[in-house]
Amino acid sequence: VERLKPGVVEKVALPYAPKRLVRSFYNHFVAGENEREIAPVVARLRKQGVRGILDYAAEAKPSEAGRSLSRSSSLGREYAYQSERACSMNTKVFLKAIDTVKSVTPQGFAAVKATALGDPAQLERASRDIAAARRGMADAADASSFDFRSLDCWERDLKPIRKRLRLLAKRAFALNVGLMVDAEHTFYQPAIDLLTVELQREFNWDAPLILSTYQCYLKDSRARLTEAMALSQREGWHFGTKLVRGAYMKLERERAQRMGYPSPIHDTYEDTSKNYDACLDLVLQFMAPGRLARLMVATHNRSSIEHVVRSMEALGIPREGTGFAARGGVSFAQLLGMADNITFTLGHEKFQAFKYLPYGPLDEVMPYLLRRAQENSEMLAKVDEERALLMSEIARRGKSLLMTA
Repeated sequence: VERLKPGVVEKVALPYAPKRLVRSFYNHFVAGENEREIAPVVARLRKQGVRGILDYAAEAKPSEAGRSLSRSSSLGREYAYQSERACSMNTKVFLKAIDTVKSVTPQGFAAVKATALGDPAQLERASRDIAAARRGMADAADASSFDFRSLDCWERDLKPIRKRLRLLAKRAFALNVGLMVDAEHTFYQPAIDLLTVELQREFNWDAPLILSTYQCYLKDSRARLTEAMALSQREGWHFGTKLVRGAYMKLERERAQRMGYPSPIHDTYEDTSKNYDACLDLVLQFMAPGRLARLMVATHNRSSIEHVVRSMEALGIPREGTGFAARGGVSFAQLLGMADNITFTLGHEKFQAFKYLPYGPLDEVMPYLLRRAQENSEMLAKVDEERALLMSEIARRGKSLLMTA
């Protein structure tokens, strides 16, 4: 998969792949097509002390991608804009996902993408305006106190997306379901950050129900994270975030080179990992005085997870949920079908452990999963590590049986 260009797998390989192989791959990495199929998967996870994060992972095929996807060679998912009617249909899908979370995985989350809820071109234009306003400010203090809702783009470009996001947040709030707003490309992110903060301002007064997402391979991620935590403290709402390494590295670097600006991505994986752990520390220290907040540690990296566990013990942060409806605290998330040894160990040890559960029709979900696998080659390398751990455990149990025979 790794050597194939984006779109080749979906157009060439998938139609001729054995159906049994495709279905097996789907069953391993996807929770199902609907609530009826998702429920038994969640029930099996619950027995391991693991909860669910539902993500409707269907997307447009490359031939249907329209202007948004056609200009992007990203391996990450972006919804293709077709019409406002299509965005309203996506909203209904996300509302159903929130209802399903309430039904099958209590204390769970639904994940949403802003590009599904409006024209990405408007998100990009608003992000340019927001970034320009930031550049015009003397220092970070000015930016943290400036009300970006006063910019023209707030009404001109973001009104339809704001309306749909708020509808989703209202449903999540009514059902006590967590809502995670995913990070996307850097040329959308300033607007997405602003939209997410607006939801947190309205719905995070009792508990950190709405979570932002920070991609820590971005050089500016730590500064943006610090600013958002300070804002929540100053205004009095509860901060909540998901930290990931990032999913759009190839596109971001290629776009920076093509357009002649410095790459926003850290130069090496080691630099990204250092920044990821530093961002984790920032949030953990923010929570340590007993402040009600939520941190979702979304990674398959064992050393980062062990770092968080040690820090929680040192800072006195409890493993279980805290605050209203136990919505605060530290939680960990890995993809369904991957890093089970990490997720299940965390669940057994009474940490808040989650599996990220993509769902949707097979033919629409598979392209997303294949590109996700290609983008996250580091995760695939972990398969060998898991196999070695499994063989070691089998050998240990076999030796134990022989000795007691």
